[in-house]
Order: sequence, then C-alpha cells, then structure tokens
Amino acid sequence: MTAFVIIHFFSIHLKFEKIGLRRFISFSAGVGIAYVFIHLWPAVAHTQAIAEEHIQWLEGHVMHYALYMVALSGLVLVYVLDRLISKAYEDEEIRKPNVTESALFWSHIAFFSLYNMMIGYLLTYRNVLNTSLLIFFVAFALHFITNDWGLRHHHEEAYDHYGRQILSISILIGYLIGHWSDFPEYFIGSVEAFVTGAMTLNVVKHELPSEREGNLEGFITGVLSASFLFILL
Repeated sequence: MTAFVIIHFFSIHLKFEKIGLRRFISFSAGVGIAYVFIHLWPAVAHTQAIAEEHIQWLEGHVMHYALYMVALSGLVLVYVLDRLISKAYEDEEIRKPNVTESALFWSHIAFFSLYNMMIGYLLTYRNVLNTSLLIFFVAFALHFITNDWGLRHHHEEAYDHYGRQILSISILIGYLIGHWSDFPEYFIGSVEAFVTGAMTLNVVKHELPSEREGNLEGFITGVLSASFLFILL
C-alpha cells in the first residue's frame, strides 16, 4: 500500500524522453493486457462460482452472470466518463483543463479516486508477502504510473498541486476500509470484478498507444514477459 501511495505522490518527478516514454507506455500496456486476461478475468469466473453457491435469494440468468455484469458496469462507466470528458473539451469552459475550477479535472479525479479506493481495498486481502502480491504490485504499479502520466498530460499544474495528493490518499482510505471491514468473499470479488472491467477498457483505450505513437517491441516485450511471469508464478 505504501509503495502505491509513494508512486502517486512522487509521480511528479518521473520524467521520460519522448522515445523512452513511447516504449514505457507500450511495455506497461503489454503488462496490463497480460494481467487482465491471465489473472483478473479468471478471478471473476472464480468469484462468480462462489457467488452462485452462497447467494440464495438471486437465481436464474441474473445470478449466473452477476459478476460479469458488475465487470461490464465498470467498463461502461469508464467509457461513459471518457465520452463525457471528450465532449467537455468542446466547451469553452473546459478548454482550460489545467485549472482547479475545471469540471473536467474534478470529474477525472473523482472517478480515479473511487477506482484507487477499490484497488486499495483489494490490497488488504493481499497483505501477505507472496507471489500473488508481487504480481498485483507489478501490474498496478505500472498501471498507476501510466495513469499519472495521462492525468498530468491533461491537467498539468492542477494535477501536480492537488490530483496526485488526492489519489494517494484515496488508496490509503480504501486500504483502511478493507482493514476495518469484514465482507464475504463474493463481495470482495464484486469489487475486483468492477476493477477488472474498468481496467480492461482503460488499458485498451488509454494505455495501449496507437500505431503511430506506440512501440511494437515494447508492447510485445511487456505481453510476453508478463505472461510468462504471471503463469510461472
């Protein structure tokens, strides 16, 4: 948890040259894609099976697809937010996204604060130093660094002065909620399912660079190295 907070708080000091940035983002996207398909989606399937055994009041097709619907809602919410942000850039007031009065800035920060709280919450259940925690840390550390770069690219000084502190605190809040609460496994899995859907679209749409801006070698290296690491561990 501390490492994630440090990543956000000190992200202002991370500097990349243009070529190095392309390679890093492509590599990070490759790792993210591998983590989503090798770990997160199988985890959703596992929790779905647990939920079907323990939730008796919900039956039929709704229960059979419950966790997948939660994951879908995470994906849809990210897409809706992205579309609203794109539309907002067309408005005169939002053409200054680097000021704290910008609705775009606070919408972005509000969503990613909730997102970070969920990840901090999930971290509570990986507080034992093992391979699962290592995989979780590698995947989300790169994910956070890339998110920080994207938010800083959009919001500039506003993110450096306020955003990174808020996102750092949101991870801590999520961790404390998980530490002080005791929810059943299928509830925890529901949070993970939401994060899975949100991360799936976020990686594919925002972290995976376009053909011109991406680095194919970096992406392939990220996918292959992360896949072997995640499978072998």
